[in-house]
Amino acid sequence: MTDTIFFDLDGVIINSEPLHCKTKALALDAFQIQYPEDIFDKFKGVPEDKFFIYVSEHLDPQHRPYALLQVKRQEILADFLPELPTVEGFFDFFEFIKNKNFRKALVTSSTDQELKNIDKHLGILSLFDQIVSADLTKYHKPHPAPYLKALEIMQTKTENCVIIEDAPNGIISGKKAGCKVYALTTSFKKEELAQAGADKIFDNYKQIKETF
Repeated sequence: MTDTIFFDLDGVIINSEPLHCKTKALALDAFQIQYPEDIFDKFKGVPEDKFFIYVSEHLDPQHRPYALLQVKRQEILADFLPELPTVEGFFDFFEFIKNKNFRKALVTSSTDQELKNIDKHLGILSLFDQIVSADLTKYHKPHPAPYLKALEIMQTKTENCVIIEDAPNGIISGKKAGCKVYALTTSFKKEELAQAGADKIFDNYKQIKETF
């Protein structure tokens, strides 16, 4: 019987992908780094450090440290966080599962500092029983480590847990951890989510709610 739900953050709770693309582009522009138009799509759902490592090694003629590029992006992002919207239907769904006494954890590739910055504007961290950030695991999605850590700290079994994800890397991570994964079509096409192994695919939270 399902009694625990693990939520991803980007594309599941916050509709952050357009803002991620915009602020990454501004960071690269600040260093006058040229980039192909499709680079942000190629790195959608991929941890931010991997994006900037690629930029540092392959696109930046000066090969600046990737951390320097990443810090610049975080500075730019801070100015745009007040514009960050939540995914439609999230709060209604969350209230629904709260009333049914589901246990809830946030499992994200964001760092603790990134979460604190987001929480200043949205106040969402206190909603969860536990939080697994990028700082808690050595390996990140699509590695199963984040969801294995969530299972450990929540002291729950895979058969009692459902994961809500929006990206192939997150789906792969959850499936490798042995969990059932529901996918939202907020960031990727249904075909991509199905190929990654999602158990069920939904267009919105209203559809997910009907399964509980």
